[in-house]
Amino acid sequence: MVLSFTTNYIECARNGHNPVRNPAISIHLLKFVLFRHNQNQMEDPSLQPPREFTCPLSSLLMADPVIVSTGHTFERACILACVDLGFNPSLLSPYLDLSAISKPSALPLFPNINLKSAILNWCSETGFPKPVPITQEAAREIVRGLIAREKTASVISQPSSTSVQDNQPSSSLSKQTSLEVVPGGTPDVTQDGSLEDKFLVRLIDTEPCEQVATLVSLREATRDDRERRHSLCTSKMLGVLRRLLLSRSAGVQINAAAALVNLSLEPSNKIKLVRAEVVPPLVELLTHGSSELRDHAAGAIYSLAVEEKNRVAIGVLGAILPLLKLFATTSEGVRARRDAGMGLYYLTLEELNKSKLTRVPGVARTLLEMVTEQEVRRPALMVSANLAESQEGREVLIDCSAVEVLVRLMRDGVVAPGSVEEENCLRALRWMSRANMRFRSMARAAGAEAVLRQVEESTVDGHGPRKEYAACTLRSIAGEEEDGSSSSMFDGSDVVMISLSDTSPFRELYNNYRKLAKLKSAQF
Repeated sequence: MVLSFTTNYIECARNGHNPVRNPAISIHLLKFVLFRHNQNQMEDPSLQPPREFTCPLSSLLMADPVIVSTGHTFERACILACVDLGFNPSLLSPYLDLSAISKPSALPLFPNINLKSAILNWCSETGFPKPVPITQEAAREIVRGLIAREKTASVISQPSSTSVQDNQPSSSLSKQTSLEVVPGGTPDVTQDGSLEDKFLVRLIDTEPCEQVATLVSLREATRDDRERRHSLCTSKMLGVLRRLLLSRSAGVQINAAAALVNLSLEPSNKIKLVRAEVVPPLVELLTHGSSELRDHAAGAIYSLAVEEKNRVAIGVLGAILPLLKLFATTSEGVRARRDAGMGLYYLTLEELNKSKLTRVPGVARTLLEMVTEQEVRRPALMVSANLAESQEGREVLIDCSAVEVLVRLMRDGVVAPGSVEEENCLRALRWMSRANMRFRSMARAAGAEAVLRQVEESTVDGHGPRKEYAACTLRSIAGEEEDGSSSSMFDGSDVVMISLSDTSPFRELYNNYRKLAKLKSAQF
């Protein structure tokens, strides 16, 4: 009941309608409704949108998301209200000062079309009400509340009595606070403060050399110690590191990015890092950073993409194209290219990202050129096999003679029998053989039958369902799977069914099912 009333009220307020006649009562009622709306979301996690879909200012699902020059995304009306009221959100300091902008129209804003599309898709899939742009007056009321809350917090934080030390500038105080170091250069926790506080005090120093020294210590502390990686991954620490990624000092940027890579190695930290909005500055480093910065940024995004819940957000935030460019640049270091390729592999396990990569002009040709390079062959084949799982991907791969390239890799022994590389060649061929009329003639012209029979008869154990992929592809070439009928019959799970068909009592059921599918196909 409260949720229904809340939704209706918010929509009225966003559209400029006043549900009650008294404006003062209406504002107080809006605050109460927003409070109850947020409370209901906290009580029921299924009603709570992903954090990256909500505006940092209003905490509501964004209807018109726009990007500011720092890379952060806000609801358009809310960020314009900040300019109008001279309020600068803390997450933009010190890189952008909205209070210094004379009028809202002077602030450059870029529509985040990908994020808006992802939000609408999420609403359609979950049944969550689609967001409606809020009115400018409602946005100003939200910002006024943030200003009042900030003033209240500053008054509460002021101590009743201060000492000479409390009145010293932060840079002066940081120089009096030292990090004790144990053997190996790692700072240790002492009685006069937590390890996190010691790092934070020194990281806010304005001297780049002090920041670099502290970041080096942070890297040492989080390199191998899982407990420290967990305890130091806090909102305050991530907020500081996010700002340092955009520092003017190359040394600060490099060490901040490396520290984030270490923190991302802990599985429990991966979602925290994406929600702390570290991906936009990492994408910026991938696009415009130095070679070493691109190396660390690719490693961080690869690590974050391993977590399934992060993949859509990372793709929406624009990481796919910079990763592909880094992956394809032969002048870059091998580790950076491999990390970029593995990042693409994990991202393209999601359909939305798979579609984004497929639509990049020349992506299939680029990947097929990279499969000939020994250093990056494995990730290139893994990404190619992921693309082949979609209809769009199959088409662009076949258009670039992928069938011939993959068959040649196996026939010439470029990929070892039983290897991960061979499995991904077979997986890509299997997916390309599904519901594609051109595949059969191209496979025969490339000599695929002999290569696939050799795999099917091989005694090499290898990795994964290699023989099943080979057997299914051979049946497609022989015309036993007319127009992908058996593929659709198993709804994308034919490898599992074939594996079951090799054992009794599933063999008879499987064979009867195939005959029935062929009969239905012939009738139509």
